[in-house]
Amino acid sequence: MSLSEDRISTIAHEIVTCIWRDDLADVSDDSRALGRVKQTLEAFFGAVDEIEAAVKAKLRNKAPGSRDYDVLYQKFYHDEMVRRKL
Repeated sequence: MSLSEDRISTIAHEIVTCIWRDDLADVSDDSRALGRVKQTLEAFFGAVDEIEAAVKAKLRNKAPGSRDYDVLYQKFYHDEMVRRKL
């Protein structure tokens, strides 16, 4: 799942706003907090892209859209998420 820089920025702004509004943490430097949230989102979505590529490589001999493919995709995807502790 590849997201544009603008979309990641929008999500990061919403997260920082929610943290501030709901008083979940004291943020002394808004720009630093925003940068850290953006960095974390980019790392997460980068890992998701890697996981999807790894799963698709494992399923290269299966027909996409088949019941077998869908079941194995979900299983392999879950296994990769657990292995990477995401």
